[in-house]
Amino acid sequence: MNTLASVNKIFELTNNYNLRFHEISSEPLAKYSLSLKTLEYKVFNLDEGDNLLSDLLTHFRKFRYVLSASPLPFSAHSDQINEKDLSRLSRQCQLMYPGLKDDIDTVMKNYEVLRTSTEKPVLEYLRTTFKDKIATGLVLKTSSNLNAVEEALKRTFISINSFSVVTPSRLKKELFFDRLIILGPTYWYPDYIFHCPRSQTIENIYYDWQLYRTPRMEYFTKSEFKISTLHQGCKINVNKSTGPASPEIIEISDQIIDYKNVEKNLSEKSVLITPECVNAKLVGLTDAKGMLFEDHSLKNIWTVSLQSDEQVSKCSINELDTDCYLLIRTGTGRDYIQVKADEFLGIKAVKIRERHSAWKKRLRKYTGKYHSDKICRYLRSHGGVRANETNLRNWASDDNIKPREYNDFLAIMKLIKLEEHAEKLWKEADGLFRAHQRAGTVIRNLLIQEIKKSNLSKLELEQKMTFSLPDAENATFTAYKIEYISKNVYQVQPHQLRGLIDLFNSGGQ
Repeated sequence: MNTLASVNKIFELTNNYNLRFHEISSEPLAKYSLSLKTLEYKVFNLDEGDNLLSDLLTHFRKFRYVLSASPLPFSAHSDQINEKDLSRLSRQCQLMYPGLKDDIDTVMKNYEVLRTSTEKPVLEYLRTTFKDKIATGLVLKTSSNLNAVEEALKRTFISINSFSVVTPSRLKKELFFDRLIILGPTYWYPDYIFHCPRSQTIENIYYDWQLYRTPRMEYFTKSEFKISTLHQGCKINVNKSTGPASPEIIEISDQIIDYKNVEKNLSEKSVLITPECVNAKLVGLTDAKGMLFEDHSLKNIWTVSLQSDEQVSKCSINELDTDCYLLIRTGTGRDYIQVKADEFLGIKAVKIRERHSAWKKRLRKYTGKYHSDKICRYLRSHGGVRANETNLRNWASDDNIKPREYNDFLAIMKLIKLEEHAEKLWKEADGLFRAHQRAGTVIRNLLIQEIKKSNLSKLELEQKMTFSLPDAENATFTAYKIEYISKNVYQVQPHQLRGLIDLFNSGGQ
């Protein structure tokens, strides 16, 4: 179907489709969720800001979110939480906060019931409610094991085989279904799923204790013309649960880590500023990971996009967004781009890098000692043409090899008292730059080949995927879903940059 035909079909559906809400119930999951809400409320009122309590709550929240978002039996997710860590944290918190002992015990008991429970409310509801042979897309927010979900659907609907798992991003493409079933509250999902329906019937399944929220459906894509409202085009029906009414309603966030607490801890740790410190921003990733990137305008962060025609690209820290996946080197101790660049440079690579590193360190000593305005004035007065605060920060960074213009490089050499070696160091920096460009192109092409062979729906749902580069021993890249990008800037040591941080040990739990 071509694009125009797709737009016409979406337009027709937007003016006449059914949105049905289905409440389902699970007493054990409701008990766990409500006991956790009680504990969260009491911890909030303590106003202690204790990392151990924050860590414990994050483990509990993660388990609640994973179970709420999955059609699999509850026991299928027992491996999502580290049992030893959870037991240790619960004991420590009970000793430190005796007033919370009973509440923590209650949550732990409810957790243990769920961890071993074979109950599967979503699958059972699907099996008993949707028995026809209509081609159905099951839309999931996340899944720790896509293969297990697909196998469970095959076993449940073995005689029909009409269900297929669909990711939200695929619903941006020319893909239509006779019926869509969305698992989880509407606020977990992007608006376009409801603004631009890909089926005449959308069924939304959620637990009776979860917050019910009708999506806003006022505009067709980004048009200024109103196409569909709750009273025009979309017919809404709510099927209430037949179980006992839940005493409380809970809004479940899909963001597990408390990034406010993480940033607070980062601020406390970045008090001691040394001349070597650099400005950095935190990027929060799935799987409770994070990474610090230097705050500059250089496009040196590899990303994967499921929305763009250019799947693998480089961008700066200030161009990242939470629709992207960060590509991180995970299989070898050395930067693989540097490895390939050194192959192109040959035996002189070591000496070139030593001399390059030496003048970079000299420049950073000056930027640490003097204000950037004073250094920029000096550079401009000695022939520099692009000297400003942003460029100076870029030139001093190890992520940047050299200035674009020789005049700026020569001015830097005059500043750091290496003017007599300027021509040689410039030629070496230029050779290093070209080798890195060549290596980057080779690696990008290898990554694109691997990504094209991969199941990107699996990446979207599991939010993490490792790609092995062919003909490269131990060279792997792992794509992590970006969850959070800090607006605050922190002073950190250069060695803290670009290393995976376990946010469970940084106050993020």
